[in-house]
Amino acid sequence: MENKNFTNSYSHSATTNGISAAERIKSLYGDFVAESSKLFPKVDQKLLLDMIHLETSYKDWEGSVLLKIVYSSKSKVDTTKKKEEIFNRYQKMPDEVIEGRTLRVKLIRMYIKNLEELITSDREIEFVTGSATLAPSDSYSDSA
Repeated sequence: MENKNFTNSYSHSATTNGISAAERIKSLYGDFVAESSKLFPKVDQKLLLDMIHLETSYKDWEGSVLLKIVYSSKSKVDTTKKKEEIFNRYQKMPDEVIEGRTLRVKLIRMYIKNLEELITSDREIEFVTGSATLAPSDSYSDSA
């Protein structure tokens, strides 16, 4: 009941300033996405938003993600070494999937903080994409 009153009072104040609640929330969302792109420029924003949603909405979320880690095509990346580094850090062996420069790995307990650590610890990472799911699974899906 308290939430409903808060929503109604916010909606009323938003429309009295000449901006509808719908316009305001879309503007806030756009600002949030722009800021997250600056903070995590090497991360697919859909992946990041899904992780944020699951991590904040479900306190018992186990950090279940499928990551595709893309390395620069401009440098000679030793993917065998990168696989070993990921295995040593997360105890999961990634697959090499695309042109010898993309690794795919299914992880549990990968939260936003861990994603940030991964990106900052390996300067050769060009981009990270993938998917986050509510239920943990060790199997790969073709959707990510």
